[in-house]
Amino acid sequence: MATGVNPRLLKEKIMPKFDIPLVFSQIVSVYDVPDKDKGKPHPFMVEKILSAQRISAEETVLVGDARNDVLMARAAGVTPIVVLTGHLNEAEARGLGIAHIIPDVTHLESVLSRLQRLEGQTINGKERL
Repeated sequence: MATGVNPRLLKEKIMPKFDIPLVFSQIVSVYDVPDKDKGKPHPFMVEKILSAQRISAEETVLVGDARNDVLMARAAGVTPIVVLTGHLNEAEARGLGIAHIIPDVTHLESVLSRLQRLEGQTINGKERL
């Protein structure tokens, strides 16, 4: 998770309030960024997670609810998925050229399944892994 929220507040208040389980392998917050110019939409937080988790940008998605989330995802080379429970509405998300828009996170699994089916297919002349 790459977030602008204080990690302590996130873990102690926000996640319990919304019954969000602690399932994230890593949480990187703007509070963990040494250079404040590397907060969202800079790709630093995503790149830090990719490096630490030893995963490629091509096999990664970023679920976000704001324009800066989309910009950060694109700058890091990961696939953005917009969830409409935050700052963006559907028209704004479409205006950003987002292909994957969900009304809430309960629809995430269907998008991930669709993306997974694309694996191994040739898209734009390139083999997808």
